[in-house]
Amino acid sequence: MDTGELRDALERFIRRESGRSLRVEHLAPLAGGASREMFGFELRETDDDTPMQMVLRLDPPPGRMQSDRGEEFRLLQLTHDSGVTVPRVHWLGELSDGLGARFFVMDRVGGEAIARRLLRDEHYEVTRRALPGDLARELGRIHAVNLSDPRLATLRERAPGGDDPRRFARFEIDRYRNLLDLADQGWPRPALSFGERWLRRNAPAASRIGLVHGDFRIGNVMFDERGLTAVIDWELSHIGDPLEDIGWMTVRAWRFGEDDRPVGGLCSREKLWDLYGRETGVDVDVNAALWWEIFGNWKWAVICVLQAASHKAGRVLNVELASLGRRTAEVEWELIARIEDCDARST
Repeated sequence: MDTGELRDALERFIRRESGRSLRVEHLAPLAGGASREMFGFELRETDDDTPMQMVLRLDPPPGRMQSDRGEEFRLLQLTHDSGVTVPRVHWLGELSDGLGARFFVMDRVGGEAIARRLLRDEHYEVTRRALPGDLARELGRIHAVNLSDPRLATLRERAPGGDDPRRFARFEIDRYRNLLDLADQGWPRPALSFGERWLRRNAPAASRIGLVHGDFRIGNVMFDERGLTAVIDWELSHIGDPLEDIGWMTVRAWRFGEDDRPVGGLCSREKLWDLYGRETGVDVDVNAALWWEIFGNWKWAVICVLQAASHKAGRVLNVELASLGRRTAEVEWELIARIEDCDARST
């Protein structure tokens, strides 16, 4: 479907849902990560109206890591109602609505999400100082979301059952191990096998259960010259150990060369733990947070393999996905280094 056909189908859908003669104007793809299908556009009823800045979010094409726009729509509704800084969502569409995929429409928030500009441009000097506190605040709000809300029914069904406090860590290991098996079909990856064995031996018990964003990192938050403007990309959200988000924030891949500041190139781990504790009243279990960082590196290596496999198999021919395959080796190096550091710390 070309952009003109997409615009026409979207306009028909919005007019039907809103009951207003709204016009879709200036529909254009938005730059983003390898799994995103998003378009920015303006919405207005008359020429005298100030245009509303909107975003169309579509299901990804087959072959990429799959997620459900309906589920993401409900998550954004719930987290917005819970005080998390997210775009407001408006309408949810189905495949039958003529856009070629499930989709939803949401507000377009100000700011950007390009990490290298955040970490290097003088324009964002204030933002760099403000973001650690902003990130801790948003994590606290996400992890405090009411898990009994009906909009989380699907996530509750997927969560591991039982009373074993280590079930969330073990469940996540199993999930990515299964994905790796599907992508690699038995191809030997000794560093990832070593990492998996270490993770299973040292899996931490969850001291509490909460909504986990699953991909909370620099690159998945919008910001302007004052600080954070929105948390985006909820495709990997699930119910689990909130410390998973804390560990993922410190994975080396999200530092963009600023390795002396493990939290997204912004600050130390200790500062994030302290800020999070102040926001939530919960002391971070340091050993568990470090375990989740090691898991995060292992998980990212698996995702790199998955994305490259999609390209190699011809399901999604995309140079960005292909390039992720070469990142696996450097993530394996970091994985082993972090395990060594963690083992040395415990002796």
